[in-house]
Amino acid sequence: MGALVHSPPLTSLDVRPLGPNIGAEVYGVDLAQELPDETIAAIRAAWLEHLVLFFPEQSLNAETQLAFASRFGTTTEAHPVEKSKADNEKIHAIDSIKDRTDFWHTDVTFMAEPPSASLLYAVQLPPVGGDTMWASTRAAYERLAKPLQRFCSELTGIHYSPHYAEVVAKGGGQSWNGEPVTEMPPVEHPVVRIHPETERPNLFVNPGFTVGVKDFPAAQGQSFLKVLYNHMTRPEFVVRYRWTEGTLAFWDNRATMHYGIFDYGKDRRIMHRVTLRGDRPDGG
Repeated sequence: MGALVHSPPLTSLDVRPLGPNIGAEVYGVDLAQELPDETIAAIRAAWLEHLVLFFPEQSLNAETQLAFASRFGTTTEAHPVEKSKADNEKIHAIDSIKDRTDFWHTDVTFMAEPPSASLLYAVQLPPVGGDTMWASTRAAYERLAKPLQRFCSELTGIHYSPHYAEVVAKGGGQSWNGEPVTEMPPVEHPVVRIHPETERPNLFVNPGFTVGVKDFPAAQGQSFLKVLYNHMTRPEFVVRYRWTEGTLAFWDNRATMHYGIFDYGKDRRIMHRVTLRGDRPDGG
């Protein structure tokens, strides 16, 4: 592909919120072009506010998707365990023939430094279905009763993936943040995370990879987590997005969790994901 084309600065973004707590569509910007710093700053501000942005009607390949992502941080390897099925090792091709993420989760929290963001591009979609839901764990925290906020702020979650740990133990690990993944023990993250950019607190647990609460007996920890999950997935904290091919979703992995709905039977759904390197979660 030829050199990236420079785009003129935008005086403002056309940002259309999809709800009061999470989600917005952005129009009038071509992500395949090399955007000026002013536009990138405006996108970052909208992203931090709405937590997940959707850019419809884009035409991206691996090069341009990675180029856009790199304006917001350092891109990671595709996945610490799963092999990339795309031509580029930093593109995680999520193909419904094998990959279905029909459970609530936050990406890769079973690692000590989970990604800060994910950028998912719709390559091929089923005729109907295949929506994705995102939940604002920031809004969920803010709506907890004050005593429960204080209690959660003292807790530590245990994050682990038995399946991925087994794959790694058999030598199937890939690499993460430039280091080979040769073991995958449980990791600890604060139940309430302080966002490193906004400094706003949010819940940092998810049904996919949080397996317990430190110093809680297993049954008590899992029961308490279910209370949080029931609260975190209340409809007012969730946006459900109907994809169109060529849409890019850009979400903050530090303050959201998501669910890819599998309701399209044998039809095929292919998405390309890029992730940005994160840091060790801080509870303040």
